[in-house]
Amino acid sequence: MKALRIEGPNDIKMLEAPRPTPGPDEVLVQVAFAGVCHTDIEVLRGTHGAYRSGWAQYPVVPGHEWSGWVRDVGAGVVGLEHGDLVTGETGAGCMKCRLCLTGAHNCCPDVLETGIIKRDGAMREFHVHPAAFVHSLGDLPAAEGALVEPASVGVYACKRVGVSPSDRVAVCGGGSIGQLCAQAARAFGARTVMLTSRSREKLELAERLGADRAVRPGEDLAETALEVTDGDLFDVTIEAAGTHAALNDAISLAAPRGRVAVVGDASAEPFGYSLASVIGVELSIIGVRGSPSVWPETIDLIRRGKINVGPLVSHCYPIDEYEVAFSVAERGGADVLKVLVEI
Repeated sequence: MKALRIEGPNDIKMLEAPRPTPGPDEVLVQVAFAGVCHTDIEVLRGTHGAYRSGWAQYPVVPGHEWSGWVRDVGAGVVGLEHGDLVTGETGAGCMKCRLCLTGAHNCCPDVLETGIIKRDGAMREFHVHPAAFVHSLGDLPAAEGALVEPASVGVYACKRVGVSPSDRVAVCGGGSIGQLCAQAARAFGARTVMLTSRSREKLELAERLGADRAVRPGEDLAETALEVTDGDLFDVTIEAAGTHAALNDAISLAAPRGRVAVVGDASAEPFGYSLASVIGVELSIIGVRGSPSVWPETIDLIRRGKINVGPLVSHCYPIDEYEVAFSVAERGGADVLKVLVEI
């Protein structure tokens, strides 16, 4: 079968690999689509924290956002049949420790992250995945199924900070994760949702997808926030751009006793923000890693139209054009949201 493999920093290639066989409690999937995200770029460039620390090692097949059809199941697998369209969770814990048993397998000390840490991903024609972390997509289009993973991050972020109908929410970042966080906040009933971005195109998309306000380049962010919230600022802010600047904005937009979700900024560099700004108004800063325990809910929200992932697919390339796909995803820009590779 064809497979992409990252051999080391800045070294990715297409190769012929043996077709895998599912073991007990595993599922063999013929992959339809896989997404390229910033994490894949970090793994390729060698800047991902797990590779810098030595926790993860090369080579690795990337691809943690994916969809495909079940082609075989191992012993002990029930509820999944040949031909089912499925997707799978990124993080898989040991399912024995205290964290796993309480639903936090994303924080398991022995966690494997598909396509990232100690487990090959889905940028290959056939992919093996633990059945416990595989979910049926029903009648969703296969391309949309590959966006369940980023959508689940938005849903999990809103759960972590407890978004409710009484909350005003600001999302800092207009990329695919930011767009999905904003949609998840709306699905959770937030009374006001505002999104910030440097891209006019992404702001216009956010408004089409249900944001009440999109702050355009050149607008005074603080002034707009006060206007939108009647002077109260936001109960919940979500950093979704992966930058210190976006985290600064998220903290500055939070009301006293507000909750700040850190979704994208996993930089190893010191943050350097004054704690007085946090302590003085009793902010809660909450880290968000992955998306455990929300995948069936996320799929249901997409199926019912509460979260619309289709408009986020901006580019799609066949696997043979993987270099273009990774280049476009890394370049980013106003016209780039989610880049898919069709396997």
